[in-house]
This record gives sequence, structure tokens and C-alpha cells, in this order.
Amino acid sequence: MAKAMWLTAFENMKHELGMIQHIFWEMLEVKHIIESRNRSPEEKKKLVQFVVNQCQDEGGKQWLQENSESEAIFDLFHFLQEEFDKEKTKTDCKDIDIIFVAHGEIKAPMFPARCLLPLPSIRDVLLYSPWNCTMSADVVYGVATGRIQPEDRVFSCGKEGCHIPDSKHQPDKLPNSWNSMREAGGQKIPNIIVSTLRKPEDGVWKRVEYLNDKYGRPEKNRIVITFSLPGAIGQSLRVPFSVITLALSLVLHFSSYKATVHLAACLGRREGALLSEDDLKAQYACAKDKTVMTPSKRMWLNRDSVYPYRVFKALFG
Repeated sequence: MAKAMWLTAFENMKHELGMIQHIFWEMLEVKHIIESRNRSPEEKKKLVQFVVNQCQDEGGKQWLQENSESEAIFDLFHFLQEEFDKEKTKTDCKDIDIIFVAHGEIKAPMFPARCLLPLPSIRDVLLYSPWNCTMSADVVYGVATGRIQPEDRVFSCGKEGCHIPDSKHQPDKLPNSWNSMREAGGQKIPNIIVSTLRKPEDGVWKRVEYLNDKYGRPEKNRIVITFSLPGAIGQSLRVPFSVITLALSLVLHFSSYKATVHLAACLGRREGALLSEDDLKAQYACAKDKTVMTPSKRMWLNRDSVYPYRVFKALFG
């Protein structure tokens, strides 16, 4: 009896070790495919299938499947890998902050916030504006450098001719912390779609570069990735943010880094998007249409100081 139990335990352990070994070799193969520019059709198919299996968001899976025959997926992964490899030379630790700068919008369907954290290599994903709210390039700079704090938020109407006074654009019951996806967990969030910036003529890019020169660039352990794929100049590639965090989590995993990802992008509601304001308010906060978030003067007073995420951990939850 004891011998039979021992044999069963041994067989179970052997099976588990075999599974671990299979996953290990599969991950090594995926790493090679991501880093390579010359991929065979079989390798492309393997990468797409692996990523689809890892993706927890149905909208992200649909985008991956629809683009499985194009170069968009492979260009995206290669872009993120190259940008990370280039920027990580400026870091001196394995626990970093990644700021992803892009244009953005939200739409249906909603899905659990934890889907934006597919692997442990991403510790948290932080969103900065309320739902249905855009942000100015000055806020993007504040996010990139870590200067902006929750009390620095100012809300106003972002459209000329709006008859709603700025005071009415202030979201109700706005939390005193940023929107942490780790803390949100199973709460439903809308589908965030990010699109490329057109460097060097994009207005957001020009303004952030001006502020970098005037007030200083992000500290060494804050990696800024500006979503601007080669060949995307003059056109806009639109990708679910869940696909971006999945790709980043793999890049980080293969490099033995861990990161908090900060999204510096607008979260305005896409025209015609069927999203419940009550649901958005329940998750964090929701602004009125055409609301823009800008920084207060207070953010600029601390021009010689940068406030990394880890120093203000209590504010983020």
C-alpha cells in the first residue's frame, strides 16, 4: 500500500516536472521568435497561438486573431523588445517603472481589470485620468517624470463653445489615488484602445519634448516608451491595451525585470460607445463628455524634484 502511494506520488511529480520543462522550452522558443526578424510561417503561427492562449481579454484575443496574418503583431512585439532593450541601459535595478505614451480611448465591452496584469513581471498598471476624460500633454509629462500627484489634477472643458461650466466637469467622488488595476482586481473596466503617435510632427510629442528640455527628463529607472511604430508615420495603428501589457509582460519576463506600467493616454469615450456611466463611476470615477485633465501650477513648483512611484506607494494603494 505504502509502495503504491509512493509510486503514484513519484509519477505525479514526474508529470509535473515534464509540464514545467515543456513550458520552459516553449517560452525559450517564443523568446527567440520575438527577438528574430526572420520568422518562418510556422514560427509566426506558434507566436500568435501562444499569445492568444495567454490573453485573458476577449477583445484582445479578437484583435490578435484578426491580425494573425499581418505583420502588425510581430512588429508590435519587436518594437516593444527593441525599445525596452534600448532604454533599460539607463536603469540600475531590476524593479522599474515603464511609462507607455500613446493616444487612447475607451469602448465596450468591459472586462476584469486584472486582465491587464497577465504575468507577475507586471506588478501593477496605473491609470491617471477618470474614465471618459482626456489628458493634456503637460499631464503626460507629469506622468513620465513622476511629478504629478493626485492633488495636482485640474478638470475643465476641452471643447470650445461648451456651455457646461468648468466646475461641472469635476468628477464626483474622485478618489485621492490613481486607478490601480492591481487593487481593482475583478472590477470591470472598459476596453482601452491605444493608437500610435506620429513622431516627430505629433502635437503631444512636440509638447512633451519641449517640457523635457525645459524642466528635465525622467529619472534613470523610469523607462518611457512612446508608441510610434516604424512605418506608422501618417497612419494610426489601434491596439487593445491588454495586448500591449501582455507583450510587455513577456518582454519583462524574458529580461528578468519587474515593472509598474503607467499609461499616459487619454481615456475619453469613443463616439457611440455603449458604456454605463454608473459602472464607470463604480470602478473609479467618470467625467462628463469633453472633459480634459490638466496639471495645477503646484506640479511645476517642484521642478527640481521627481517623485517615483515607490516613494508615494501609499497614494497608489
